[in-house]
Amino acid sequence: NTLRYQLFEQITTEITEFIEIRDILNYEQPNKYLVTDTDYSSDDSLIPVLTANKAFILGYTKENFGIYDKGECIIFDDFTMDIKFVDFRFKVKSSAIKILTDKTDVNLKFMFEYLSFLGLSSNDHKRHYISEIERMKIPLPDFNKQSQIVNTLSGIDKKIKNEFEIYKLLLEQKQYLLANLFI
Repeated sequence: NTLRYQLFEQITTEITEFIEIRDILNYEQPNKYLVTDTDYSSDDSLIPVLTANKAFILGYTKENFGIYDKGECIIFDDFTMDIKFVDFRFKVKSSAIKILTDKTDVNLKFMFEYLSFLGLSSNDHKRHYISEIERMKIPLPDFNKQSQIVNTLSGIDKKIKNEFEIYKLLLEQKQYLLANLFI
């Protein structure tokens, strides 16, 4: 978060031209991707059912129709303003989600990181995307700079994930050693 903040603060001071989010992102209503059967499975070989809040994957469904499979997107919860970057096929539970995709000359992962940097949140139970978010003006560097920022942040994400996996393995090793200490 600190590095993201520093990178985007630097962009904000360097870029003098601002562009509205609606000029760089398309949005789609999720109605045709809504799950009909809410009896979810835990079988992760099935299609995940998503929400943009902290739960993210609610479960999995056997439904093989109305699946979003157009590639990368950002799912945006219109009420809570939570966002998630998605690069796999899915269905959604709520029609309050907006599916955001990129227009030309914008890196979608960059936009996800920038929206994360903004720290969007709300206590009001209303729809925010069309009335507020898509009208926001943001600094947009050229595509190469966007890609550099994404590569930097993705590298850090991978490092954090690897370190977390090592941490989990060390915890397992600790448990094993403790269990066998007094045998």
